[in-house]
Formats: sequence, structure tokens, C-alpha cells
Amino acid sequence: MVKRPANPIKQPGKVLDIQDYLRKQNERDYVLFVLGVATGYRTGDLVSLQVRDIKAALRAGYFRIMEAKKANSKNIRKCNMKPREVVIVSKLERILKNYIKDKEDFEYMFPSRKGSYDHIGVPRVSNILKKAGEVFGLDNITAHSMRKTYAYCIFVESGYNIVVVKEMLGHSSIEETKRYLGLDRKDYDNYSKSLNSLII
Repeated sequence: MVKRPANPIKQPGKVLDIQDYLRKQNERDYVLFVLGVATGYRTGDLVSLQVRDIKAALRAGYFRIMEAKKANSKNIRKCNMKPREVVIVSKLERILKNYIKDKEDFEYMFPSRKGSYDHIGVPRVSNILKKAGEVFGLDNITAHSMRKTYAYCIFVESGYNIVVVKEMLGHSSIEETKRYLGLDRKDYDNYSKSLNSLII
């Protein structure tokens, strides 16, 4: 069976709904979700953050994370590392400062059930978000949906400028960005309908 790619959360209201839901369930999950949709970093990079990393980012006013992207090529696993800087928006800054105020520098931001000496895993994040998505009628929401939601929001806010999204995500090609945005035949058909305005 072919694994379906994660969907972005395209409706801003649903993003807010999931935040409300997660905040009532577990503060850790809420903060992780907010951080994911506000920065677009890969979940694997976010879950390994320690409190000291957040403090450094808050002092600088932006995150600078060496993103790790694993790729399969002829069964050889490669890991491409490249830095990506993302500004910390004011609401995210407030949430992060409040979340870390009683934590030690060495603690993981998003600890597992084992405690602050181990962080939550990406599969567990996917399970949490899948459940949250189902509550609000969203299909195929996983850990990767946070990054895709970030991408889709930038796409809309930039006036559908896919090049801007490509650069902000640090992608190497437009095709990769198209997949992240979850653009499908229905989207393309709707864009084409705008051509009606050119016909009398």
C-alpha cells in the first residue's frame, strides 16, 4: 500500500481549533504545534530542541536551525544539512517564554513520557495530530502537516507566490514545493475559472 502524503491544514479556523483542542489536552503538544506552524521546521528538528536552544533563539529574535533532510538514493541514506533562519513572531515569543520559565537549560522542550532526559518521537507527534485532525473532520493530518500548513499559509499570504514559499522552506526545486502545498487538480481548476473575467 502506498503511503499517502500528509495534508496541510488549509483553513485558518481549523488551525485555531486544533490549538484550542491541544491546549486543553497537553501544553507540550500545544506549544509544539504552534512552533511547527509558525516556523515550518521539520518535526524531527523541533523535538530535539532543548530549553537552551529556545533561550538562544529568543535572545537573537530568530531561529537558526541546521535542518536535516534524509533521502533515499539506491538504498543509501543520505543526510543533507543546511541552515534555515526563521523570525520569531511576537505571539510565538510570548508562548515560548511562558513555557520555558520553570525549565532547566538541559531539558528537552518536548519531553517523552520518560521525562526531560528524552524527547517525544515523531511517530507519537503524528498520532497526536492525527487524533486532533479527526476531531475536526480533517483527513491525513500528521507531524508533517505542521510544516505543510506553514507553507500553505505563506503561499496564500504572498499572493500565491510559489517562489517565495520555495525560498522560505529552503527547497531545491519548485516541484518539491508544489507537493508541500498540497495543490491538486481541484485547486488548478479553480484558478483557471478566474479566466472567466477575461471573457465577455
